[in-house]
Amino acid sequence: MDPRLTRYETPVSDELIQEIWEMWQKVPEDVGIGSDISMLSGHLTNRTRSEDRKLLYVARVDGVVAGTSMIWISGRDPVLCEFGLPATAAEFRRKGIGQALFDAPVSDFKEMGGEAIFLGTNHVNAGRTYFRAGYRKLVASITHVRVLSGVSPEEYFVEFFRGLGPASVFPGETTDRTSAVPLVHSAHDWQVMDANMSTLSRRYFVHRGFAGQVGRYIGLLDDENATFFAARAGDRQKVVGLSSAKLGDDGVCSVDGFTHNNYGDRWVPLIEAAIEWGRSRGAASFRATVSVEDYEKRDLFAAQGFQEAGPADDFFLDGVWLKLQPNGRPVGALRLVRA
Repeated sequence: MDPRLTRYETPVSDELIQEIWEMWQKVPEDVGIGSDISMLSGHLTNRTRSEDRKLLYVARVDGVVAGTSMIWISGRDPVLCEFGLPATAAEFRRKGIGQALFDAPVSDFKEMGGEAIFLGTNHVNAGRTYFRAGYRKLVASITHVRVLSGVSPEEYFVEFFRGLGPASVFPGETTDRTSAVPLVHSAHDWQVMDANMSTLSRRYFVHRGFAGQVGRYIGLLDDENATFFAARAGDRQKVVGLSSAKLGDDGVCSVDGFTHNNYGDRWVPLIEAAIEWGRSRGAASFRATVSVEDYEKRDLFAAQGFQEAGPADDFFLDGVWLKLQPNGRPVGALRLVRA
């Protein structure tokens, strides 16, 4: 009854997808792939995230699918990847299968020259499992990171942005997804990094999502009335800044953005790119929303011709929502407009 582990590279057959889906119906935990087979099929046939290289690991016992895991290797920066789809059928647990499904992707990715593996989980028990597997949780986030050199995620994030040289601004691409993870999940000084995308600094707010933090930007590429821009630096074209633009039904374009501390000089070009995009779509004026406590950002928008136009809905910071009893605080917001 020894398990056999097989690695597949997507796309895989419909028959294998069906086998995996049937096994997942017996797994008591939520594997995070939706309530029907369509999302799983999208990933495993490359209809979804075709820009990444995806390696699927399947464990079998006596020919029966017993467990799975997968890594998404960044198409832009293949030393970064995301881990997901971990599941082991209940009848095959406590036999070392789950551990093998954790270890095999790490071993393979390390041989490929990989640096860091990212994942997110809201499950406390899963967090303990990931810790035993070598992942370390970011402060104020559900994000876990396995740095293959052995340093802490925080140290890795510091080194990630060191010595890259100048950055340039480009239209956003799907390949920015994993490349932008270190930027978005670093602790930023501004409370509100991008109000358009509800992107808040984990220095002031507990991140309860992982994939969606960057995925929201990628999703803008499917919206004809929205887009994003990325500042990239270095040979690996690491993402060091992001901005977003959303054209409203009222003809007003909402813009916002942020950068890594090392690249504060790219904030103005990022915002200018967002404004120019809105102008090309016929925007009559522009708006932004900022925290009243983000004084530096308020000054930067003022220097770009934005003026205060009254309060906006408060931001919720310094905590998390716990049903009806938030343990954080509301922070005032300002609407800014530019003709």
